[in-house]
Amino acid sequence: MQFILLLRQAPRQLAFGALHSFGSSFGQTFLIALFVPFISASLALNETEFANIYAGITIGSALCLPVVGRWIDKVDILSYSLVTMGLLALGCLMIATASNVWWLIAALFVLRLAGQGLMSHVSMTGIARYFTRHRGRALAIASFGFPLAEAILPATLLAMIALFGWRYTYGAAGVFIVLILIPLAILLIRSDARFRSAPSKTTSQNPKDSATAHKTDTLTDTAQTEPDQTSADTGHPRLFRSVYVWFCMPMLATPPLVMTALFFHQGAIANHKGIDLGWFAAGFTVFAITSVLGAFGSGPLIDKYSARRLFPWHLIPVMIGVLLLSLGSQPVMILVYMGLVGITTGFATTLRTAIIPELVPLDEIGAARSTLTAIMVLASAMGPAIYGWMFAADMSIEVMLGLTIGGMAIVSVMSWISERPGFYVPPGVNPQGAE
Repeated sequence: MQFILLLRQAPRQLAFGALHSFGSSFGQTFLIALFVPFISASLALNETEFANIYAGITIGSALCLPVVGRWIDKVDILSYSLVTMGLLALGCLMIATASNVWWLIAALFVLRLAGQGLMSHVSMTGIARYFTRHRGRALAIASFGFPLAEAILPATLLAMIALFGWRYTYGAAGVFIVLILIPLAILLIRSDARFRSAPSKTTSQNPKDSATAHKTDTLTDTAQTEPDQTSADTGHPRLFRSVYVWFCMPMLATPPLVMTALFFHQGAIANHKGIDLGWFAAGFTVFAITSVLGAFGSGPLIDKYSARRLFPWHLIPVMIGVLLLSLGSQPVMILVYMGLVGITTGFATTLRTAIIPELVPLDEIGAARSTLTAIMVLASAMGPAIYGWMFAADMSIEVMLGLTIGGMAIVSVMSWISERPGFYVPPGVNPQGAE
């Protein structure tokens, strides 16, 4: 099996990716949400006040991500990783000691930028530029850290909160990062100069490195082409010079916008359908399982057909799921809906990173990915507000879900149209008329 063979060939690099996707959880919404009731009570914040603070911080961190994220293309990835994990640990300790709203804002900003933003960025960017022939499978393995954290951390941390309190628990998370994650990251890739090097340095690899690359079969001639230094120095990735990208941008933003909004308003949906909210809680278990299946299923397909060719089709499962949610009122329908959403989530996790090396040279992957991630984070912040406006306008759930399906169908067609001749520009080729 190709996954097992890949794990045998490059275990340290894949473990490094999974380690960072797992560690990103300390700044992810699902984990921070566990602490919200305790933080709000401690600092005398109501739910609306905390939600507004959190939304503003999420948008602020997203705007900073393209600036900070592009440095991964210029520096040793281990150094970048250590700084990122240091910031994440600092954020954990800051929130554990927060005694006022301003300190909380600073702590959450550091957590969101370092956790959701940069830890995921290190994981996916490092794997995407190191692997090419089996990039899809490699990204699927590295992304396994996300559902693994979602499966084990909530129950573990809630138990710790009950025993030690929320402050000691978040403080312990910071200590865990310093004593466990940082040493593991160093141990995994400290001797792998080729994986660590910035793309601009990969072309000068020594014969020993070249032999290793051939042995592991992770790199191909495409990955070893000389990076385009002129575009990298400008700070403006050629990604946005392609018409293809502008047609696909809505497709990138749609999953985080729609899924965040539907998850955020699941209580209102459950109330309208007359379904106990516990079915949604059970549905998250199904969601976690199918997201893993989606990620691992997408890997071989990406390697066979390319991320670009699969991209227009990956919203189909969630479209079917939302349609069933709109039409059905049986509790079991929630499980089916969550399972289909999970499949799209798994596909999206690998596709949105795997597609970037098909659009830009290696030395622009970090800049391009951080910019696209910022757009997706902004979309996720906007989603609950957009659906909140529809609720405020007394729009029915069925109409809202119908508009959701229609919107996803439109952006899928736009992505499919972008496959027409003249839209796509391969990496290293300047579009006609581009400077």
